[in-house]
Amino acid sequence: MPATAERNAVRLDIDRLVETAQGLASTVKAELPTHEGLQRAADSIVQAARNAAAVSRRMKRPFSLHRLPVVFLSVAVVALLGWTWVTFFRVTTLSLALPDRDAAELKDRLQADPRLSVRLVEVKGSREASALVAAGQVDLAFVQGGIPIPPLLRRAELPGRELALLLVRPPATGLLDARRVLTSTEGEGSHAVLLQALAALGQPPPASLRHDWSALTTAADTPVPDDVDAVFVVKDPSDEKTQRGVQRLSRAGFRLVDLPLGARALRLPDLERTQLERAWLSAEPPVPEAPTPAWAVKTWLVARDGLTPRLLAQAQRLLSPKGRSLADGAVAPSTEATSEVLQGVDAFFSILINIGLAFLALLGLDAVAERRQFHELNSLVSLLSQLQSSKDVLALKDDGLRRENMRYLSLVSDLLGVVSNVSSYYTQENSALVFNNLSDVIHERCNALKINIQLKLLQAAIRE
Repeated sequence: MPATAERNAVRLDIDRLVETAQGLASTVKAELPTHEGLQRAADSIVQAARNAAAVSRRMKRPFSLHRLPVVFLSVAVVALLGWTWVTFFRVTTLSLALPDRDAAELKDRLQADPRLSVRLVEVKGSREASALVAAGQVDLAFVQGGIPIPPLLRRAELPGRELALLLVRPPATGLLDARRVLTSTEGEGSHAVLLQALAALGQPPPASLRHDWSALTTAADTPVPDDVDAVFVVKDPSDEKTQRGVQRLSRAGFRLVDLPLGARALRLPDLERTQLERAWLSAEPPVPEAPTPAWAVKTWLVARDGLTPRLLAQAQRLLSPKGRSLADGAVAPSTEATSEVLQGVDAFFSILINIGLAFLALLGLDAVAERRQFHELNSLVSLLSQLQSSKDVLALKDDGLRRENMRYLSLVSDLLGVVSNVSSYYTQENSALVFNNLSDVIHERCNALKINIQLKLLQAAIRE
């Protein structure tokens, strides 16, 4: 016999069960026509079997209620595993916005560190980078101090600093007496810090500004404008372009001077005081000519809102120094790290427990939906119990009446078997009903009554 036929052979067939119930009802009408109570009970059992057939047809629908617990559990477990993999194991590519002129060193670091997976998005400057990360279009951005950053965004201070370089050409002695100032890209970091410094000094923006720093440092044949009295830029002092521009300006008669902000610098939290050694920027000609105080400008790594803790930890590696430190290979768990691990484990198991509780709640909902059918079967068992209790086969002296009662009890026993089978059919079609005792109560009651009836019949047979 094929395997499919063998599997189907152990399943209750509701159509056969309905035929059995109808046959017993016909037997009751034919053999016990005067017992209307038993006939009504037999007809009710036939109807209960037909109801089971109708319920079975509803259960075969794709959106049947009894499928909901299993579907929920499957989806919840798959979602939990997917969330765990995405959150803790999957290497997610972070998008980082920064100007192309600042990307070379970072690209070298990313290539040397296999732990990082970052996609670079080139922008014109820090203002555009800040706007992109605020809008959620990129995950991270390098933003120079002086550019507004939304206060709700997470940020971390980068270890490196850029310098605010102020070079003036005599007869000008400082920024305030310069008639025309040259700076970098309009609206970006250098321009923004310049305007903030002037505002802190209580001075209006210069009447004439030129944004030609890029041309001055890239094209060797570009002359230094004769009408420029001062140059103010915020740049990385180790960058070759910055050093080339400082050398060209020094040869054109410019010299590096300090920006005398004084206590007004407290209004500019992105500025820090520093000291430049002689010839620190350029050896020939020496820039500066003597130790000179200057201002260092902070740079921030800004993260968009909504990054997961794992992605924030991955972004934190951008702040680490080059190479692999001893701390990377050390196993020295701190109290804080241990607490975070335990909190993660607690959160994971809390999710599992909530999934289990929701699954049990759905099982209970399914059981409540089937409760009416089981109450109907339970009422039929009670009715058959009352009917069989009124038939005595031991104290009767009339043999004909005793044999009729024995037949009566035999048919009641058979009807109880049908009721028990109908209950088993519900459990067979809906496995969620195994987790409640509605079916068990009906089986136990039917078995107890059948044993009682069989004992009566056995005693009556022995007496005969």
